[in-house]
Amino acid sequence: MLYFDNAATTFPKPASVRKAVEEAFYCFGANPGRSGHKMGMETAKKVFEARKKAADFFGLSESENLVFTKNCTEALNIVLMSIGSEGGHFIISDLEHNSVLRPLFELKKLGKADFSVAEVFESEPEKTVESFRKLIRSDTKMIVATGSSNVFGIKLPIKMLAKLAHENGILFLADMAQTAGSEHMDMEKTGVDFICAPGHKGLLGPMGTGILAAKRPELLKPHLFGGTGSYSLLPNQPEDLPEMLESGTLNVPGICGLFAGIEKVVSEGEDKISEREIGLAQKLYSEISKIKNATLFTGFPEKETHSAVVSFVLGDLSGEKTAEKLSEKGVASRGGFHCSALAHQKMNTEKRGTCRLSIGPLNTEEEILKLIGIIHGISKNI
Repeated sequence: MLYFDNAATTFPKPASVRKAVEEAFYCFGANPGRSGHKMGMETAKKVFEARKKAADFFGLSESENLVFTKNCTEALNIVLMSIGSEGGHFIISDLEHNSVLRPLFELKKLGKADFSVAEVFESEPEKTVESFRKLIRSDTKMIVATGSSNVFGIKLPIKMLAKLAHENGILFLADMAQTAGSEHMDMEKTGVDFICAPGHKGLLGPMGTGILAAKRPELLKPHLFGGTGSYSLLPNQPEDLPEMLESGTLNVPGICGLFAGIEKVVSEGEDKISEREIGLAQKLYSEISKIKNATLFTGFPEKETHSAVVSFVLGDLSGEKTAEKLSEKGVASRGGFHCSALAHQKMNTEKRGTCRLSIGPLNTEEEILKLIGIIHGISKNI
């Protein structure tokens, strides 16, 4: 199989990640923070090391404010529901994933908060920032922006938007679902207030892992109540992170795998990973652009303005049918609407959808060449 569905989850996982998960079942099988026996303490130590590693990776000086979640969606919901529960106005982009749109839509439906949608201008960061600026109101609480569209690979000027937010006394949340692991983000240097990221994409960890990094932990509220291993005789939920947001047993094997995944990314270097991925995307884009009955939806992907995602369709086929044709030839892609209504509305693809080819850290030039040959073959028979 040729795997090009890395925007959903990276595959295959590095050997070090697989080994770390397996090791967890043998060496870290106890419940961290719940037991005083040796394995319990060793497991708690391992989770602490993973938390510290992840916090350092995102430039978060207080590692206790790094919360492990089950995915990026949960992390986003925690932040948005916490901030929006007391009202106010949010600004999001027209490329946001449903994991941002739906919580805010729910808050608006309940009459608790409002939101506006800013237009993103591909490869024009200043115009994008200005479109956000125009939507700022006296009651604007937060700007939320994805690092890159999961459908079209268009990047947003995250650092510029964070600066805009703070110049106006507004919080900033970065959804790094598509850019964690390939684009460095230092919270201390950029002033980003919250980062939400999946563990299973660019960070190369297992599914069922996510990260919430908080510079403003005092603004967060628990979404799940229960055992935390601390303050067990008190009926109220602990108020400090990470316990406040980590009720119940943690996914220790997943966290161990995520630890190994982050170590792999650090050893490779985010810039090198990004350069390799975008180079392969450029080769793929160039070849698809030569096919007469192929439709591409963005400009040529450049490292500064795009991630390694190429969305297209062939002939009159829908995105799903294009992906189905690829699947018949042993290619894993994703067709349809990619859980991103706003992005498809923006690009006028809400009826047809697209076929998304997303390149990951372990894809090779040989795989790209094989993929290109397959696409050419399909295009001649439709």
